[in-house]
Amino acid sequence: MSAATGGLLAVIATYLADRTRWRREERVRAREQKHALYAEFLTALFGAREQIFAASRWPRRASERKTLAGAAVHEHEVYTRRYRMELTAGQQVRECTQAALTALPAYRDEVASGTRWNHPRCAAQRERFRACQQRLLQAMRADLTPGRHRELSSPPSLT
Repeated sequence: MSAATGGLLAVIATYLADRTRWRREERVRAREQKHALYAEFLTALFGAREQIFAASRWPRRASERKTLAGAAVHEHEVYTRRYRMELTAGQQVRECTQAALTALPAYRDEVASGTRWNHPRCAAQRERFRACQQRLLQAMRADLTPGRHRELSSPPSLT
């Protein structure tokens, strides 16, 4: 009887250890996938931002700046990557993503209207986007750090 009880306890202990290991590995795998998704989105977002900034410094005609800036979000597939993030990201990251995706087109539209990089309106839109971008980075870091899901303050105001 004691041998059967000991055998049963060994089976249960092995099962619990395997289950714990599986959960830990699943959390690591999910975090790695989220990390890759966040990096992909940030690459697209920053690529679009850099193209818009380059357009604002473009020395030729305003129509060329408009074309270059206007294509930035599409060429970098920012919205396509954003939809993938909607499925995975936490609430805080989704809110900060939305704020950044409101500020980026506003910056793009300012440049596409012909405004140069050193004009106060263009600089204000660029800084507004950068603030949203920094907030998004903070939210992503908090989301990816185990045990560090502290509440961040709300995203910067877009008004």
